Amino acid sequence: MDSGSASNEKHQTTSDDDKPVPSYTSSHDGGSVEDQNGGQPQKHKLKRSLKTRHLTMIALGGVIGQGLFLSAGANLNHGGPAGALIAYAIVGFIVFWVAYSLGEMATYIPVSGSFTIFCRRFVDDSFGCMVGYNYWGCWAIIVAAELVALPLVMQFWTSAVPDWAWSLIFLVVIFLLNLFGARSYGETEYWFSMIKVLAVIIFIIVGACVSGGLIGYISFPVAYGFKYWENGGAFPHGVLGVIDSFVLASFSMQGTEIIGITAGECSNPLKQVPRAIKTVFWRIIIFYLGSVFIMGQVIPWDDPHNLNTKSGSATVSPFTLVFEKGSLASVAHIMNVVILITVLSCANSGLYVSSRTMLALAEEGIAWKKLAYISKRGVPVYALICTALVSLVTFVTSVIPGKALYQVLVSLSGIAGFVTWGSICLAHFRFRQAFKAQGRSLDILPFKAIWHPFGDIFDMFACVVCSLITGYSYFYPPDAVGLVGNYAGLVMCAVGFGFAKWWTRSKMVPLTEIDLDTGVSELVTEKHLRDEMLEERAITGTWSQRIWKRIVIVFT
Repeated sequence: MDSGSASNEKHQTTSDDDKPVPSYTSSHDGGSVEDQNGGQPQKHKLKRSLKTRHLTMIALGGVIGQGLFLSAGANLNHGGPAGALIAYAIVGFIVFWVAYSLGEMATYIPVSGSFTIFCRRFVDDSFGCMVGYNYWGCWAIIVAAELVALPLVMQFWTSAVPDWAWSLIFLVVIFLLNLFGARSYGETEYWFSMIKVLAVIIFIIVGACVSGGLIGYISFPVAYGFKYWENGGAFPHGVLGVIDSFVLASFSMQGTEIIGITAGECSNPLKQVPRAIKTVFWRIIIFYLGSVFIMGQVIPWDDPHNLNTKSGSATVSPFTLVFEKGSLASVAHIMNVVILITVLSCANSGLYVSSRTMLALAEEGIAWKKLAYISKRGVPVYALICTALVSLVTFVTSVIPGKALYQVLVSLSGIAGFVTWGSICLAHFRFRQAFKAQGRSLDILPFKAIWHPFGDIFDMFACVVCSLITGYSYFYPPDAVGLVGNYAGLVMCAVGFGFAKWWTRSKMVPLTEIDLDTGVSELVTEKHLRDEMLEERAITGTWSQRIWKRIVIVFT
């Protein structure tokens, strides 16, 4: 590479429209392999190789995992059809505000491992350290949970293969997928997400037909409607059932914050991140609330195939059960294949996110420096290996029953999600306060969270309350699986924060001293170019033409 081309690559990247735009000042930016001054080799950096279609589909369906396809059955068992729907709606409301708060910060400062850095910079060093390790542990556990869920899904076909063998095979597969870099991850997730999105849409349409009696058992057509909501079936366990559903609903919706993590590897975060954020509302309404509503119509809350540790029956996805009740057994097999792809996809996302979080911790100096090594492909190899090793906990299924271990893991990650979401909102709240204290105009922000500060305040309060009350029913009678899953994570967060405080002696950063400049995109400071990059194409035509154009934008 000659110096001229190296210099040219250093000062510009290519947007989705193939227009040269200034690079970003993030420490994770792709850059020249050689030092321009001394000719000495530099360490490799993350590559900005994720395009708009990657980020949009990752935001739309990349984190739809077995939390929806499998764990929704457990929530149906806990809260009943109405209780589960309420739990998902409340958690969805929390997630909506988190997405917008993080989107505002990640667009302004597009760095990988974003909110870990934001919590350190805008709140407190020790707090950011705790949040970073909590989030890394959250996604490392999610990877393990997905791998534990694999044998539960495979039981639909066979139980001859040991559980640990399925887990090991798929762990190797997702590890190899991540070794090829962000572009490989983005391309894989693009197609996986498209399959999942289409599967959910088909499920909702077919489920509505089954519920209305349009399809089903030919000899005895059944119109389910609100059949399973009658005689107390809507809330079989009362208010406690709804509360018990919060943690699994949180687990199901984990991943909205991935948009902030991927900002450091987007080719044009100013344009891509806001577009991806705007899909969150529809994802919550259609994919989660729509799916849970259909499940509650067709499947009774006490169906023995729903995921729970008390049933001796094989666990079957609610998606598969609905197709079976529609006399579509062959389609049920296809749906189970889709669920396998879903598990693989979510585990793939988990490995990607957790490795980038560990990379951010190492580069911030609060993890082993060796973990900051990045390969030529732009992959944090040692951070990836470190995360994959955590997933070896799946081999404990040979000692602990798969369902019990799975429920502990999903509860741990669900509570960790509440900690993460509340922390993001706290960081954003102080981010806005710092703008005001330093006399800066909010007009410079390329993307703004709506209805501030209501969203941040509501989310912080809701996350604290939900994380504390979700394990209430497990105290009497005592349930070790429930108590460990719901409170062990909170205890570890408290101990970790206390240790970091003692070790670093850090204090909350004064608002006037908060750093609002490091890592800021150069596009933010060049208004005329920023306006050009953020300009959306006018969508005109009849209502059907406008809808079609928006669908094309989402998928392409």
